Amino acid sequence: MPLQFDPHTGKITYRGKEVGEYTFKDGRSTVQLNLEYEGGEDWIVPLSWFAYGLSMLAENQPAQALLTIETGEHSIAEKFDVLRYLTEKQVKSGGYVWVFHKTDVDDWPSPLHGHDYDKGLKLDAITGNIYDVGTKELCKKLKAGDLKDVQDKLRESKDFKDAAVTLIDNIADTTDPV
Repeated sequence: MPLQFDPHTGKITYRGKEVGEYTFKDGRSTVQLNLEYEGGEDWIVPLSWFAYGLSMLAENQPAQALLTIETGEHSIAEKFDVLRYLTEKQVKSGGYVWVFHKTDVDDWPSPLHGHDYDKGLKLDAITGNIYDVGTKELCKKLKAGDLKDVQDKLRESKDFKDAAVTLIDNIADTTDPV
């Protein structure tokens, strides 16, 4: 049974129990939900769909991409046996599309990272580590040559050149043996 909404009272119910409320005040819509459910071992599945719904709201959309870099499945140097948390769809094979945002609101896993939204992954463009977005677990690692290609494309971009020099080149200069 889906959630029920009464437009006259603003009440949201589920199976006859009030679980939330909608209000409209001063030109602003607000939805408040309080859901409790028993899900056994699959409790995360309904929660992930709720999170997916929230991710579709305009305020939760990513900033416009300034640079998109593609790498292929052959670019992966290592795969790690960890639980992956895919909420939208499971991609069986194919290339990776890394989207970089100049004004990304978070700096995880590093201040210079790309998103593969279709696969639910983040690429740390400094180390080449690839993380699952849902679990934040390290699940893959880009091959050194393909990481260098990504870093070179970032250096070539007027929007990411300074970050690449600061976060990749300057760190490498201080860690190289003399």
